[in-house]
Amino acid sequence: MNQSHTRAMLDPKTDFSTDYALIAAGVGASLIALLYLLLI
Repeated sequence: MNQSHTRAMLDPKTDFSTDYALIAAGVGASLIALLYLLLI
């Protein structure tokens, strides 16, 4: 069980998809907040 966990941490391909998803969510939320503040 520890081998698969360390292998997942050492493999950079597994982390990129979650990083990009979090970045996209953050950028989308900030754009929605900006539009909300500009419209009100």
